[in-house]
Amino acid sequence: MTTLTAPPSEPATPPPPLSPGGRTALRVVLIVVAAALVIGTVVALSTAAWGISRFRVLADSAALPSTLRSLALDTGSVPVVIRITSDRDVREPRVDMRTVTTAASDSRPLMVSDDGLTATVTIESDPTPVLHWGRAGEITVVLPPALAHGLTVTTRQQTGVVFAQADVDQLIAHTREGAVVLSGSARNVDITADHGDIRSREPISVSETFRAVTATGDISVDFAQPPATAEAEAGNGDVVLALPGPGPFFVTATTGQQHGSTVVAVPRTRDRDAAESVLTVRSDTGDVVVEELR
Repeated sequence: MTTLTAPPSEPATPPPPLSPGGRTALRVVLIVVAAALVIGTVVALSTAAWGISRFRVLADSAALPSTLRSLALDTGSVPVVIRITSDRDVREPRVDMRTVTTAASDSRPLMVSDDGLTATVTIESDPTPVLHWGRAGEITVVLPPALAHGLTVTTRQQTGVVFAQADVDQLIAHTREGAVVLSGSARNVDITADHGDIRSREPISVSETFRAVTATGDISVDFAQPPATAEAEAGNGDVVLALPGPGPFFVTATTGQQHGSTVVAVPRTRDRDAAESVLTVRSDTGDVVVEELR
């Protein structure tokens, strides 16, 4: 047997050695790059630390009249969350606020004016642009339950969320950008949103009128007690209402969407006077559902 042996390969040509001057130049380049990275990191961290140190969380509180019958909250351009609450252990109504402000600012942004029966709560806007990038504050209204039952609450916001958690007489909410989340009860509810959802966290009780209108957003509300009349309209979004029995209900449900659906799954009547509730439900581009509360 003859064994063939491959000819030995030629050794690879090693790279030309660096001259002392070349090695020195390479070291200088590496040092310069490393120094630039270190300096950039230090500058970025210093800038971030300086920016954070300019802000602080400010807590403020103000008493409200115990004879209050109407309360208005206007947050203007400040992005803020509004909470309407009641507490059995509270004897005097008050409004609490937490907000982000500049460390150099000595202002108290929470402003309250009242005449005994009515009160208006406003927020002094902080000119710092960064505060308009997200949630910059929270307002909590704390009410004794007996006072809340006879109170009309009105909220006006450009940006923010409303959590209505108390049993009040009337709730009126206007928001440009943000959601309205409902719980508790009211005699009348009137909500208008430009861009935001309107929904219930739990079934709510409304004895007389319920109105919810949003240009862009969904409406999803469950009723523990159906209102005498209800109107729910979404420009670009779905509308879902859930009602307890037994009914019957006078329901007008329509959608402007060609491929949208309209589902009414509650006992119905054509006699308004015999109806437990009269409901008008519409969506321009979405689905409409009126169903029984489960």
